[in-house]
Amino acid sequence: MDAKANPLTERLRRMLDLHAAGAISTNAPPDRLVHGVRKPVRGQRFVDPEFALDALDAGANPLTPREVEVLRLTADGTPTREIAERLHLSVATVRDQLSAVTRKTGGRNRIDAIRIAVESGWV
Repeated sequence: MDAKANPLTERLRRMLDLHAAGAISTNAPPDRLVHGVRKPVRGQRFVDPEFALDALDAGANPLTPREVEVLRLTADGTPTREIAERLHLSVATVRDQLSAVTRKTGGRNRIDAIRIAVESGWV
């Protein structure tokens, strides 16, 4: 699975979570733009097929809730020792969690893992 999701995929997921009437790229062909505007006007939802395919390709969040929590604190700049104290973990466990996140996201390091997780909508 390619963990580096398209930012448009995350935008689509958020719009659907907010019950948006539709989602379409401004770069879509004119006939699709017209169709994408008319359907919501009639009370129907419209999702650009390209967005839908991107969302399907992105896959589910591979991170555990604890990994997400550790990654969020890391992304906020919280030192490893403080994360361990806040979450009642050992420093070694926090490091293990971050290593697992880096491996699961395919990142080169923690910073890259944070970027990938954010772009994928997992954090």
